[in-house]
Amino acid sequence: MTPIPKEHNPDSLRKDEKYLQIIRQMETLGKLGHWEFDFKNQNLHWSDGVFVILEMDPIDKPVSLELGYNSVHPDDREKAKQHMEEVLKTGIPYNLECRLLTTKGTIKYIHSQAEVVKDPSGTPTKIVGIFQDITDRTESYIHLKEQELRLSSILQSEPECVKVVSPDGILIEMNPAGLNMIEADCPEDAIGQRVESLIDPADLKYYQSIHENALKGIKSSARFRIIGMKGTHRWMESTAVPLSNQKGEITSVLSLTRDISEKVINEEKLIRIKRNQEALINGTSDIIWSIDTNYCLVAANQSFLDVYSFFQKVTAKEGDDVLIKTAGEEFYYKWKELYDRGLSGESFSTYENFVSPITLKEEHREVSFNPIRNVDDKITGLACFSRDVSSLMQKSKELLINEKRFRVLVENGADVIMILNPRGQGKYVSPSIKKVMGYTEKEALSLSLFDVVHPDDAPKLKKRLFEVLALPLGGSLPSQTFRAKHKDGRWRYVESTLTNMLSDESIGGIVDNFHDVTEKETQLDAIQTQNHKLRTIAWTQSHVVRSPLARIMGITQLIRTGSLTKEEEEKSLGYLLDSANELDDVIGDIVRKSQEVIPPEFNSKI
Repeated sequence: MTPIPKEHNPDSLRKDEKYLQIIRQMETLGKLGHWEFDFKNQNLHWSDGVFVILEMDPIDKPVSLELGYNSVHPDDREKAKQHMEEVLKTGIPYNLECRLLTTKGTIKYIHSQAEVVKDPSGTPTKIVGIFQDITDRTESYIHLKEQELRLSSILQSEPECVKVVSPDGILIEMNPAGLNMIEADCPEDAIGQRVESLIDPADLKYYQSIHENALKGIKSSARFRIIGMKGTHRWMESTAVPLSNQKGEITSVLSLTRDISEKVINEEKLIRIKRNQEALINGTSDIIWSIDTNYCLVAANQSFLDVYSFFQKVTAKEGDDVLIKTAGEEFYYKWKELYDRGLSGESFSTYENFVSPITLKEEHREVSFNPIRNVDDKITGLACFSRDVSSLMQKSKELLINEKRFRVLVENGADVIMILNPRGQGKYVSPSIKKVMGYTEKEALSLSLFDVVHPDDAPKLKKRLFEVLALPLGGSLPSQTFRAKHKDGRWRYVESTLTNMLSDESIGGIVDNFHDVTEKETQLDAIQTQNHKLRTIAWTQSHVVRSPLARIMGITQLIRTGSLTKEEEEKSLGYLLDSANELDDVIGDIVRKSQEVIPPEFNSKI
């Protein structure tokens, strides 16, 4: 019997069709496709699975090489080409992952494997392979890598210490911030070491507590001190939680630890400040207390408690009503009104003058009331402060008396007091300026010293202002005389002393004390002129006196020798008389000239 050819055998055709259908189903389920490339005829064949992956219709068969090349993502085409060349050249297995670009513009990741078919001579005739759509797996991997990178970046940039510790206390992992806290130069210095070796022995139990809790599945926190690898002591606050595997078994402990050294220092500082404040508040005679909106005592210092206990006859305590009814109705309503003003939102002060029932002395007190508000700006109470100002009131009275006395002296004194800026402009002038220079205070302050000083004295004044600025606070220049213009236009001599008080907050300028010395300067000028004239007279007349005096002395000496005749002696006596008369005339002339120089009041005394 002649066999029926396969292509005409219905059973064989059905088997082939069934086989192809199974292949198509397998490719669909596995997101697979197979391909074949004939090197000799340069033909490319794709299975239906490839068309599905590339989102194409199988009716587009046969496939051109250009379509196949363009189906590879542009960025991966060179990679695919080089891989094919290496497979054919070196004989390595064809194994490629790349991206394909579908007809709809979708990017798909595929993994392709193939075998090269060779003829008996070893020449490649075709390559047959499959590729699988691994887009979902690749994108999941990329997403996981991105997530891992993001978590790693967060961990690396986290300013707090993040560490993973094994159940037996060995450090498995630690971020850079943690390594910096424990003073490790590199991860290798710390990884694999026992964490407990870094804990201050006095605080080891606190660290062990949170580690053991985490191994029991309990999240907990604790404070403890560590000693870094370079010896630095730090306060740390750590929170530990368990890390579990897929079976739910706790495999390690994750801890977030922050450096709270500065926080602990500040807390200790606040505690010291609080204790100091309590000591200061309780040690002062000032009365300090606070109340709530129901007039009940919230807090108070010892001074308040002493006063309150005196009035109530019982020891005061928190929650007591501060409106003391035992002190009388007037006292009760006065303080209620004050408390109500403060609780309504008003901040104010009042003054009390009374005789203390405790000390029996007169007291002056300034009492301040300030509302206390919460975060919502709602008034929740009142802070009260009573300060003893008795000594201050006494000093104020004394200052007032001294101020009146000083003003009288300043207004009626011969000296003028001015406060100047460095340019010589007045900031203050005493009322005595009117009596000394004729200007009103307002007029004087509108003028600069250079407006009234004599032009010839201006350089000297400018130099003096520079010199006083170089002096320390309170330093003064020696007094110096200047000519200043009186309001009536006359030039007056004033003697001035400058003092540097620029840095003094209460003065803030150069203090100029000056007074009128015109009469003194005039008298000194007259005396100097008189002395000059007298010196001139004395010098001139001394030469006139010498001539007759010399003759008298010579004639007298000649007569004493006894060598003269009677006639010569008589003649010499005549010469002697003439010289004496000449000398008398010279002396008279000196007296007359002297009387012309000496003022009349001196002449009357001569």
